[in-house]
Amino acid sequence: MNVAFVVEEHPDRWLVATAPWIFHQAQLAEAGITIELFDDLRKAWRPFDAMILMVWLDWDNPTLFKAERIIPVMEKYSAYRAAFPETTQIVLNHTDMGRHAYAAPYWRQGDPILFRTPAYDRSELAPFPPERIFAFEYLYEQILPPAPIRYVAGFIGTPSGPAGYRNRVAAETARVGLGKCLRVPIPQEKYERLLASCRIIVCPRGWGESTERHWDAWRSGKAVLTDRECDCVEMIPGIRLRDGVHYLVYDDPREIPDLVNDWSRPGRRDDLEVIAANGRKAALSYNPYQRMIEFFGALGNGNWSSPS
Repeated sequence: MNVAFVVEEHPDRWLVATAPWIFHQAQLAEAGITIELFDDLRKAWRPFDAMILMVWLDWDNPTLFKAERIIPVMEKYSAYRAAFPETTQIVLNHTDMGRHAYAAPYWRQGDPILFRTPAYDRSELAPFPPERIFAFEYLYEQILPPAPIRYVAGFIGTPSGPAGYRNRVAAETARVGLGKCLRVPIPQEKYERLLASCRIIVCPRGWGESTERHWDAWRSGKAVLTDRECDCVEMIPGIRLRDGVHYLVYDDPREIPDLVNDWSRPGRRDDLEVIAANGRKAALSYNPYQRMIEFFGALGNGNWSSPS
């Protein structure tokens, strides 16, 4: 199978490099799935078995959504589809926000959809048919360094997302541990060292529900306390994460101190460790290479439908 991956008008090259079909590009080629990367659709103006187009999708971002540059890409894409109807178009919904079909303008009936951490309730993602949505996530291989526990709970982040939300999360977390919401991020090494010293890592949503912080915590064996928005999306593809099993969930930041105090009691410490272990097991079970083999293999056989 020969797949064109076209990246136009998307400035975040880290997301390109950590897309599982690029990160595992060499391994996929050994399995007969060749991914060719293009920075301009015109350079890919020939038929392929399949194509993935990556453009900036979040129109609420005034800095990065340049309509005067993106609309011409949409025009070229429509022309390509008309010229090469035999190429299967894989629609890529890659935003941090997993509860809206941002890539719908590029979608046509019958297209398979690679959707980053989609809402568990697939009806939220209309007009995408639920059976055509295949969940994926970027690769996060970070593990926090070993450190003695100094804080019962901790959150360090920037004020992304709804206005004032993360400031409230930081303030409530600070009542029982370490809580900081900073406009200028602290150095990565210091950030990792401080988070590693927390027993529970508080992981609120940012602009969207998916955050690297969840994965840092899970892979490091930390207990995660997240919010209801994050609990609504498939953060680990193929797994239905559960409150009280893989993480803890709050509905309002004001609940954070009570939840932390409750789960930090000596009588609940073992239960908290089980939740941390379950989260780590779920995160480590995500095999992005195998997931891509499953997706492209079924696509090549002509019998693709979502397994999740």
